[in-house]
Amino acid sequence: MFAYIVRRLLLMIPTMLGILIINFLVLRMQSPSLVEQAQAGGSGKGGEGVSSERRAGGASKQYANHIDRFRRLGNDLPAVVNLRGFMDKDDVVAWLRRTSPAADVKDSTRSQAEQDLWLAGHYAVTPLAEILADPALADLHGPASQAFALCAHTSLQPADQRDPTRVNVVRTRNQILAQNVIGYRSDRVTGFVTDDSRAEAKRQALLAVHADPANRVDYVASDGQRWRSIFFETGFSTFLSRLFTGTLVSESRPNQYVFSIIADHWKLTFWLNILSITLAWGCSIPLGIRSARRLNTLEDRVTTNTLFLLWSLPSFFIGTVLLHHFCTDSVKNGVLHPAAFPNAGLTSAGSLWYSTPRYLLDLAWHGALPLLVLSYASFTSLSRYMRGNLLDQLGSDYVRTARAKGNSEDGIVYGHALRNSLLTMITLGAGLLAELFSGVLIVELLFSIPGLGWLLLDAAIQQDAPLLMGATVISVGLLLIGILVADILYAVVDPRLRGRYA
Repeated sequence: MFAYIVRRLLLMIPTMLGILIINFLVLRMQSPSLVEQAQAGGSGKGGEGVSSERRAGGASKQYANHIDRFRRLGNDLPAVVNLRGFMDKDDVVAWLRRTSPAADVKDSTRSQAEQDLWLAGHYAVTPLAEILADPALADLHGPASQAFALCAHTSLQPADQRDPTRVNVVRTRNQILAQNVIGYRSDRVTGFVTDDSRAEAKRQALLAVHADPANRVDYVASDGQRWRSIFFETGFSTFLSRLFTGTLVSESRPNQYVFSIIADHWKLTFWLNILSITLAWGCSIPLGIRSARRLNTLEDRVTTNTLFLLWSLPSFFIGTVLLHHFCTDSVKNGVLHPAAFPNAGLTSAGSLWYSTPRYLLDLAWHGALPLLVLSYASFTSLSRYMRGNLLDQLGSDYVRTARAKGNSEDGIVYGHALRNSLLTMITLGAGLLAELFSGVLIVELLFSIPGLGWLLLDAAIQQDAPLLMGATVISVGLLLIGILVADILYAVVDPRLRGRYA
């Protein structure tokens, strides 16, 4: 059995990685591009309609702010495979040609190529410097200077803030880069045309930044770094490193760690889920056993039909009905009748100052209807599963043999049939750990509970990929652990499995 558990634990690693890669790629495809973020920030439109004044003036600084955000989240790197380390001058020249309006490509393709070059980072700095140093490529000096300023831009990390000297050096270097972007214009006929009277001075200033020995350490990569970067300098590897070091930062909540945000909102959801699961399983199993033992009686038919009716009603409908009838003040004959239950939150204002018994009663008062909505759907289905499984076992040969030997009905049900009928219930229970983390969005929206479901919905709207990925890690991890626990419980209740894996 120990070897079986070890094998399952080892299989959980590639399973988790596979799920995370798929989720990461989906979220990366949905994340806004650099140009879209710059447009949202008011930096104007990209592409053909961008003037040379905007490019040479505020564009570098405006886009640099968004590049800082991309680098903080690892969005500036390729998703899972990074081949940027093998770029040379000819590759970047061709890349710049594709961004020209004179190129026979769509505007969206040119804009995407331009933003990809701006995000290429330090691997593109040396090829861009070689272009700036080549007089034969003077027509490309304008866009190359813009790309150089953004690729050579250094983003300050939280750890850098503790070193004022480092902060001053980086800010001075970034300012020099932004101020020396060569102005240019472009159109479909002539392509790129430099129209900056200070073009030569700016070009020399940028080349001086690249030639500075203190900077070349950051810009020049060795062969070993290029090969390592293929898989270890990607967006996914950056995500994993920040995940395991606990430094994964939310995109919509800057400087706040993802797991701290999740923990703050999970508290309410966790207690709602654990209480609803306890209620649902604690009531459904005894009810299913009782219904199976009273097969075809009036009690069984009433219970079965009632549960089937409840099962057919969706939780949001039940929640809305309860909210309308029990959480809304009403006026009858000119008299105001307050609602029986509150319609928002899980505690009253000032409840922290209540005594412990009063505080618990206040929690029960606020949580009664949300718990009812959460637990009733699971309660109806689980009781039907329990009833059907137990009926299958009560009709088996070993039960008839036990009855023929004179065993009591209670002994047959609880000593033999119940254990075997729990196999399906264990399968259903494999997801219970993950359910403790799942966001109960409908209930939280109906009853205005600021729990995990509301947080993840807001994260999806804000396209906060780190927060969604952090939630995915926890949810998938709990699900895999729950499946492992279920496999162990199979062996506990079924001696055939114990014999196989002993």
